[in-house]
Amino acid sequence: MRKLAIFVTVLLLCGVLALMLVSVGVIPLPRGPQQIVRQATALPMLTSVAKETSDYTADIRPKLYVDVPIGQVNVRGAEVDQVQITMIAEAKAAADQRAEEILDGITLDLTTTNSENRLIVRIPKNLGNGEEARADLNIFVPRETIVEAHLALGDVHITNIQGDLRVDANLGSITVRDFTGNARLKAALGDISVSASAFAERLTAASDLGSVEVEASLAKSNVLEARLGDLRLHLRPDESYVLEGKVDLGGIYVGTPFEGQQTEKSIKGTIGRGEPRGTISASVALGSLRISN
Repeated sequence: MRKLAIFVTVLLLCGVLALMLVSVGVIPLPRGPQQIVRQATALPMLTSVAKETSDYTADIRPKLYVDVPIGQVNVRGAEVDQVQITMIAEAKAAADQRAEEILDGITLDLTTTNSENRLIVRIPKNLGNGEEARADLNIFVPRETIVEAHLALGDVHITNIQGDLRVDANLGSITVRDFTGNARLKAALGDISVSASAFAERLTAASDLGSVEVEASLAKSNVLEARLGDLRLHLRPDESYVLEGKVDLGGIYVGTPFEGQQTEKSIKGTIGRGEPRGTISASVALGSLRISN
């Protein structure tokens, strides 16, 4: 029954993935055999690429909110007097004029309130077959900034930030480095990588289709999930946690001191050295759970 449940879960997740790819235009939605043939023969060659780089500034606020449909987001903490934003917009089409038209439709809405800077990228919705549009954002903020980022298609990189962090990525990976604070990281299709970081009260990192790897000083409460992928946890040698983990289909590999109970599919006890400083809930549906120093 467990293997059947895992098989059904995999099928459902693959179905969700297909719907997400269709929704962002990666996979065209067929409407019938004859139309498929016509679209295949009429698909234009993308010979024209239009690019534009735009720079923006904003007053410093406690929070940064970012929403990008297609593109990459890089947020880095730095010693800055203003928030510095660079948008690199790119459009592809069969003709130069059409590529420029698409490029003109890529915009950045920048709104500053008393509490936050909101950056929302707008991408044209009337793209033809094979036409593409994207916008990458490079953002420099003070290190002590609350960051919330949402991406439909693209990767997120967060570096040298202190504060609360929330990242939601539908189709793309999440990379966090040199972070201090609380974090909620969610990837529907993509890996999550955390390194050289220190968490305070809460850490949640979950990927539906992808691996999760964390090398950090963990929080008091940690929830780590990898449904279809490996979960790799690198603990600091002088830290200890109360661990409860399970793997539905895969294996558990422990390379650190451990006291408790371990079976082929579950593990429960104290891991690491010294007094426990928090709890870890780790779960894997299909993959392996690996713990090391």
